[in-house]
Amino acid sequence: MITNLLMMISLFSGSETLSCSLGVPVKVEYSIPDGWTVESLESSESWRVLEQDGGTVTLVPLSLDTLILPSLGAHSDSLEELFAPPVLLVSRTMPDSTWTVSVFPSPLTIDIPPGFPENYLYQHRFWEEWKKTPPTPWLFPMLLISVITIIAVLSWLYYRKKKKLSGSEDIHEEEKKLLSPLDEVKALLDSPAFANGDWIAYYRNVDELLRSTVSSRFGILNRALTWRQIIRLIHSEEDGRKFTENSTELIGEITLQRYASWGGSRERAERFTNKLVSIRRDWHI
Repeated sequence: MITNLLMMISLFSGSETLSCSLGVPVKVEYSIPDGWTVESLESSESWRVLEQDGGTVTLVPLSLDTLILPSLGAHSDSLEELFAPPVLLVSRTMPDSTWTVSVFPSPLTIDIPPGFPENYLYQHRFWEEWKKTPPTPWLFPMLLISVITIIAVLSWLYYRKKKKLSGSEDIHEEEKKLLSPLDEVKALLDSPAFANGDWIAYYRNVDELLRSTVSSRFGILNRALTWRQIIRLIHSEEDGRKFTENSTELIGEITLQRYASWGGSRERAERFTNKLVSIRRDWHI
């Protein structure tokens, strides 16, 4: 039908036919001789003029139809004439309903492996291709030797420390045995507890020496007795009341320092240490 219409237009107008596409710029030539002055072609709803150079016009077809452009007037001196354009046959950019579209293949092939994704992800587990590092035959013996060496060194250090501690304790005990009762008391003034002002530890030693005097003088060996119980027991002994009078002040200081954290000073500790020296001088056997 379009072909018949085109033939009729060509016969009627005597113009040539120019095929073009919708929305694509096309160059239209008007058969105007050189030197003639040409009128301008105006844009319309069916086309848009981009550029005009004499009888050559570049335009964009905007209508999906056969475009019959207007004739352009031109003159030269006293001559005037109308020049007919070619007929524009605008083709579709997409197929219309009269076109036969090829049918898609049926059924559609889907190249997805059967099963769950984890069943075919093994292809991406590249690390499974790596081989394990061959074992080193010398590693285990070296580790065993290292462990044995460490155990031996630790055992030697422990034995040496234990021997040193036992030796120092033996020396301390021997020094204690060699010291006289008065020198044992005077040695308290050179102890770390006196130097550091640790009066709880210091009067613990004072308490021990005073109880030792009670043991040697009155034969009371039970160190778990309180001083109140000791005093009650020695009242029945000869000179027990007199010993109690001499040591009451020192016993009170021991109680305050050991069980009440009374606190003190070096001068106070020296005074009560001299008191213990006096008691031991008179009562220690």
